[in-house]
Amino acid sequence: KYTLIVSQQPLRARMCGFGEKDRRPIDPPPIVQLVVTDEKGNPDTGMLQNPFFVLHVTLWSEDGRDERNVISNPPKTTRVLMGSLVSSPAILKNTTGEQGCYFCFPDLSIRTEGKYTLKFSLMKLGTLINTRTEIIATTYSDPFTVYSAKKFPGMTESTELSKAFAKQGLKIPIRNDVRPRKIAED
Repeated sequence: KYTLIVSQQPLRARMCGFGEKDRRPIDPPPIVQLVVTDEKGNPDTGMLQNPFFVLHVTLWSEDGRDERNVISNPPKTTRVLMGSLVSSPAILKNTTGEQGCYFCFPDLSIRTEGKYTLKFSLMKLGTLINTRTEIIATTYSDPFTVYSAKKFPGMTESTELSKAFAKQGLKIPIRNDVRPRKIAED
């Protein structure tokens, strides 16, 4: 059995608009843990070493009912969720030193303001013998808010989990000193 646990929930983001330069990552970076158990419910740690797992992320409405990946403005369709939408597994130790299989999304950004959730879909890539790829587990993040530039309250300090993973070599941006941002009065 494959179970996905969102270890680090997205809290907020500043919308990045429709330019290609001004990319603002979701804060904190979403991190999802994969737990594999056998028929008896015991952890199957051998399966975690499988390099064929990938986790794909899509953008959904706050209630998780409607996909929000693209904005259709005929004749053009534009992606709303930007960045690396697929993550490979990394075997890392969490803040208590426990080893696990994690997928990290440090560079996701969203073009439009609003309330959203992220849907994570686990796939096991096909082999040469069996080329089919199917979704074997899914989960949703908690809802989070994407703010306009004027209303964005600023980035939070990096979490202990982000810092622990960065120390182990994961490429994840770390912020230590965070100054509260003055929000423009309307």
